[in-house]
Amino acid sequence: MRKGIIIRIDQSAGRGFIEDENLQEIAFCLNGMDGNIKINDLVEFEIELTAHGLTAINISVLMLIKC
Repeated sequence: MRKGIIIRIDQSAGRGFIEDENLQEIAFCLNGMDGNIKINDLVEFEIELTAHGLTAINISVLMLIKC
């Protein structure tokens, strides 16, 4: 699985964007996502090739523990 950071969310378009570890922007669909995802969240995801290009799927927010 890849890791990245949520960099944009466009509620009106129903999509958002993740910047992965290689600084590549990957789109994702907001349908089916819970409302808790927000900009700057660290996420883990898989990639699927669609007619629109690479798309992030199976996105989950990673929990960080502060010491």
